[in-house]
Amino acid sequence: MIAFDLDDTLFKEMSFVASGYRAVANAVAVATGADADTLFDIICRNRPRGYEAVIEYIEGRPGAESISVGALVEIYNSHTPDIRLGRDAEETLEALKAAGHALVLITDGTSGRQRSKIRALGLERFFAPEAILISGETGGDKTSEVPWTAAEKLDDGRGRIYVGDNPAKDFRLPNRRGWVTVMLRDRSGENVHAQNPLDFPPENRPRLTIDRLSDLATALS
Repeated sequence: MIAFDLDDTLFKEMSFVASGYRAVANAVAVATGADADTLFDIICRNRPRGYEAVIEYIEGRPGAESISVGALVEIYNSHTPDIRLGRDAEETLEALKAAGHALVLITDGTSGRQRSKIRALGLERFFAPEAILISGETGGDKTSEVPWTAAEKLDDGRGRIYVGDNPAKDFRLPNRRGWVTVMLRDRSGENVHAQNPLDFPPENRPRLTIDRLSDLATALS
């Protein structure tokens, strides 16, 4: 069984963030007549207070009075993501599935947001419904025993492997349970959470590190 994290492992989470910001900018542009590209740039440049900066920018425009931070957050949370699965991730998942490995997805987040990412990335091709474990649905995140216990019920007898990116929460529990833990290195520096394994106690560190998902077979051999 090979289990994967979602955000910053199978795809770059910042692409989802950018997609959400673009949806917000487009909605504000439609409501107020402001330029969508300008609004998008304001949001990005002023993170984490980008929405407040947009509201200041559109002040006085027709339609601006109906726009609030809460409304913009809702647009972000409910938007249909414009994200794609990269070639390396897609080819790796295809090869593992073809080789008969049981594939599991373990991800933290709300059901709505994570499901929207899964649909946009087309991950239902690789993960059976019962093998998609979202903390907002299972009732326990990766710092609890819940997803690991559920995943182990899907074990195919070929070993238990977890591939993630974040030493803060991805590896401690599977390490404790005897899994092989693998960290996908953030070569681009774009991950939401910085990777500094040595800043964490040994039990939080991965057993193996790879630069590409396609390196997984070699690393485990």
